[in-house]
Amino acid sequence: MAHSRHGTRYVRGYVTEGGMWAPTTSHRGRVGSWIAVALIITGFTLAAVSLPLGPDWWLMGAGLIAMALGGLVCLAADIFTDVVLDDPRYDEEEMHSTPLHKIKERQRELSGDA
Repeated sequence: MAHSRHGTRYVRGYVTEGGMWAPTTSHRGRVGSWIAVALIITGFTLAAVSLPLGPDWWLMGAGLIAMALGGLVCLAADIFTDVVLDDPRYDEEEMHSTPLHKIKERQRELSGDA
């Protein structure tokens, strides 16, 4: 818990989505990342469809190869850097009367932060 310049308490948190692209309906991510995801989903679908068909081992193999290629494209495209973290936002703390809130309030009283 922190205090603003005006003395009010606030909770520091992150906006899950936002920034200047927030009002759009498009998905984020680079083209390479989406190709990797499409390869993995296609491979998984092929492997899943192969099971009730016999199992059809050629189709299973094609699905496993597609998933492996998708994994390699994930590594090459560095897919985990597509994550967007916005700047922290500050919200007023909403008062409530849960037991945890009472414990934290008591700790603030004892530490002199009230």
